[in-house]
Amino acid sequence: MDQAKVMFSILSLLVAATFAALYIYIFSLHTEVNDRKLERNDDLVSAASFPAEYQHVEDFIADFHAFYNRTTGYGMIDRPLDLKAQDRQATAAVAYIDVFLENGVAHEDLKKDLLSIKELSSYPLTTTEVRALHRYFHDLDKALNNYDHEDTFGVTETYGDQ
Repeated sequence: MDQAKVMFSILSLLVAATFAALYIYIFSLHTEVNDRKLERNDDLVSAASFPAEYQHVEDFIADFHAFYNRTTGYGMIDRPLDLKAQDRQATAAVAYIDVFLENGVAHEDLKKDLLSIKELSSYPLTTTEVRALHRYFHDLDKALNNYDHEDTFGVTETYGDQ
């Protein structure tokens, strides 16, 4: 009887480890595929060269927040960052923001936040700037898309310090 319990425990651990390894493998493939798309245009990143085009600022905010969650969220900011990928993302954000501003942003607080992201993205990126960008996109995602998370950083004009 005890031998059956031990075998069941070992089998359960093997199944859990297999699923964890598969998840990590799939996540790394997704990251590699996305990085390859961007590496083709390392010298010039524009809204037109980025993988998606956004009609609505809300979609842009959600996707860019997802990028920061994937690359810096949940303690990953404390690991060595791929600053080249972060720089490409910030450059793409500026390109999109330019398009949104050119087309007109009716909400003045959102316009201020987009200009702040653009300014922050123009500095040489370190962990400090990347963390700040993540916080901007996080709070904007909460304000514009009802992103469900208890944390609010109070860095945006749109969401305020609620």
